[in-house]
Formats: sequence, C-alpha cells, structure tokens
Amino acid sequence: MRLHYPVSFLKLLLAGFALVALPLALALLGAFFSLDRLGQQSAIAINRATTITRDSRALREHLTALERLARQQLVLNDQTGLDAYRRRRQDLLDTIAHLSPHSNSLAIRADLTNLQRTEAKVWQLLQLGELPVTSQKIIITSFAEMGETTARIVDHADASIEGDITKLYADSASARRQLLLQLWALLPVGLLLIGGTLLLIRRPVRQLEVAIRGLGEGRFDKPIDVDGPRDFVALGQRLDWLRQRLRELDEQKTRLLHHVSHELKTPLTALQEGSALLADRVAGPLNTEQSEIVSILRSNCQRLRKLIENLLDYSSIRFQPSTLRLEPLDLSKTILQVLEDQKLALTARNISVTQALLPLHIQADREKLRVALDNLLSNAIKYTPENSTITVRCQTERNRAVVEICDQGTGVPAEIAPRMFEPFVQGPAPAGSPVKGSGLGLSIVREYIGAHGGDVALLPNHPCGTCARIQLPLSMPQSS
Repeated sequence: MRLHYPVSFLKLLLAGFALVALPLALALLGAFFSLDRLGQQSAIAINRATTITRDSRALREHLTALERLARQQLVLNDQTGLDAYRRRRQDLLDTIAHLSPHSNSLAIRADLTNLQRTEAKVWQLLQLGELPVTSQKIIITSFAEMGETTARIVDHADASIEGDITKLYADSASARRQLLLQLWALLPVGLLLIGGTLLLIRRPVRQLEVAIRGLGEGRFDKPIDVDGPRDFVALGQRLDWLRQRLRELDEQKTRLLHHVSHELKTPLTALQEGSALLADRVAGPLNTEQSEIVSILRSNCQRLRKLIENLLDYSSIRFQPSTLRLEPLDLSKTILQVLEDQKLALTARNISVTQALLPLHIQADREKLRVALDNLLSNAIKYTPENSTITVRCQTERNRAVVEICDQGTGVPAEIAPRMFEPFVQGPAPAGSPVKGSGLGLSIVREYIGAHGGDVALLPNHPCGTCARIQLPLSMPQSS
C-alpha cells in the first residue's frame, strides 16, 4: 500500500509541523479560555466581596452613629440634632439600598426589611419632640434590636465571602486538574504525530540512502524506486537513470577487460614458448648472460600470465556470475595441493611453511576454492621476506571451517585493510618486487568465498605481517 505524500518535501515538512502544532494550539486555546473564565469569576467575586464587605461594615457604622444621635436628641430635643439624625439616616437607607441586590444570595432580605421598618418607627418617634419615658425605652430597645440585625447581616456577608473564596479555590483546582489531564492526553498524541511525521520523512530518505549505497557498492541489478514527495520521486528516477548508465559502463568495462585480457594471452603464450625454447637451447647454446636474460624473460612472462589470469577471472565473475559445482571436499587436502603447486615459488625464496591442518569436510567448488587459496598464498609468498616462514592453519570455530594464511611481511595498514578486497585496490608493494599486481586477486577471493556462503578478512599477524582469514560453513558438525 503506497502512502499519499504531499507534492513536495517542503509541503510534507509544513504538514508535519502543522499536525504536531495542532494539538499544542488546541491545548493553549483550552488553557486560555479556562484561565479567562477563572479570571472573570475571580474579578466578579472580588468586586462582590469588596462591595458587600464595605456596605455591611458601613451599615454597622451608620447604625452606631444613629444610636448616638438619637440618645443626644432624647436629651437635648433640638432641631439641629434632628437634622443631623436625618442626614445620617439617609446614609443608612442608601447603604440598605446598596445591599438589597445581594439580599437573596446573602439570605438577608428579611433582616434588611426588619432593619428598615424598625428604624422608620424610631424616626417617627423622634419627630414627636418631648417623649415620655416609655417611648424613650422603645427607641433604645429598637436600636438594640437593630444592632443584633446588623450583626446577623455582617455574619451572613462574611460567610458568603468565605463561600466565594472556597468556590474560587475549587474552580482553580478543577482548572489545574483539567489542564494536567489535557497535557497527559496530548503528550502521547503529540509523540505519535511526531513519530508518524519522522517516519514519513525517514522512509524516502532511507530509500535514497539504500539506493546510493547500492550504487557505491556496484549493485546495479535492482531498480531504484523511491516512494515519497514528487521531488524525492524525481530524485529517485534520476538515480535509477544513473544506475542504468553505471550498469552499462560496468558491462562495457568488463567486456573490455575480457577482450583485452584474452587478446593479450596469445602474444604472451608466444613469448613464453619462445623463452622456453631459448632456455632449452633449441636455437643453440647460451652463454651465462644470455641465460640470465632468458630467465628474466620467463619469470616476467609468468608474472604477466598471472596478472592476465586474474583479469580473466575477475571479468568472468563480473560479466557472468559464477555458478558453483559443489562436491564434498577435505579442506586440508585442498590446502596441501595448493602448497604443492606453490612449492617452486617457496623454494626460490627459501620460505618455509608451518602447517596446522585439521581434516575438515565441506561442500565447495574445488577449482574456485583452489583459486582463492592460491591467490592468498601467492600474496603471502610475495610479501614474506626471504628466509622466513609462512603459517597455514585449518581449524573449526563455532561450527565453521577457518583457514588462516599468515605472512611475516610489513603488514597491511589498518586504514586500508577493509578496502583491500575491492577491485584494483593495492597495498604497499613488497620490497624488491619489480612488478606490481593487478589489484584483483583479493577481489576474486572475496567473490569466490562469498559465493560459498563464507567471508574473508585481513587481520594483523603479531608481531608483524598480515593474516588472511577465511571462514566457510562446514557440511556437518565436526567432532573435536
């Protein structure tokens, strides 16, 4: 199932950012409205508490002042005192009017009505002038009753304010819990969206990375198909065009190697046969200097023949992948055969061979395995100094056959050791070697060993030199 990507990578990034930012924006909007609502409720509660507290306290102050003025009027009974009482009385009535809108929520409507009625009765009595003792007692008792009523009003106001504060605390706690719940709910959603966006971006990038690595490693057989935004798809198409072009160039190079190598073999054979005839004195006797020249000719003809055979083997591998002819083999016997083939080269340089060979049975192509081992042993002979030793080991390790061919040369630098199995990559030339190799021997070894399901590596051989290590699957578990 192919995903439907946006047209371009930029739009994919913008869509990803929008998807990730959307939950955060919703959370911020929710927090804004929640805090705004809480702020409005707090402002209303504070305004109401301020008004109720001011008016309830003013009610008590006005009542206290009225009681003092009433007592003075009972004693003095003058118009000035009555006028002062009238002005203070109006302040009391205004305060009662201010508290009236809150009377239902404070449950003080009855108290306000009773307070207003009682004060009106006192005002009527004070307007009569000289009052008997009975009326004076009524006024004093009325003020005591109004004091109790005012105290109840203040208590109700304080209780209402406490209730409003408690409700604000509860609302703020509820808003905090709601924000936390939204946060915990949005975190996995945000992480999921981030992961999905990264997956959408990573997928075509990964496909391009695999395609480029395949081109770098010379794998030109698999088409490059990139799924993603249009610009990524276009880039994948250009890479596929490059793959096809590189494949054509690789095939042309391989055919050229094959043809050139094959054509070189004919004159080389003539040179080799001619030098052999001269060495056998078919054309007549040779003096010492002539014999030395013929020996040099034969030696270099053999070297050149080895290089051409490597080129032919490599071109055969690259142009037409090798098919293995598997058969049961004793690996130790194959190694001994390769050592026998290289006996003259070992003797010429006075190199001895230390052997530690276990009889191991594998399924392999006899000829290709012989070529791989011969190339490794030839390298060891070429890089090992004269009058030294090469070590050849054959053993089992984790149910795999392991062959090690170790020389005592200068060794392969660690920085180029992993690349030595690539075509035409060569290490430092051995001291005294007049002809450099083709750089294909180890490539052929890797191809042949890899075709058998094994692997090969170059390891340091302490204290000096290089150890070529081959691992091959055993045909059956070996007894110790």
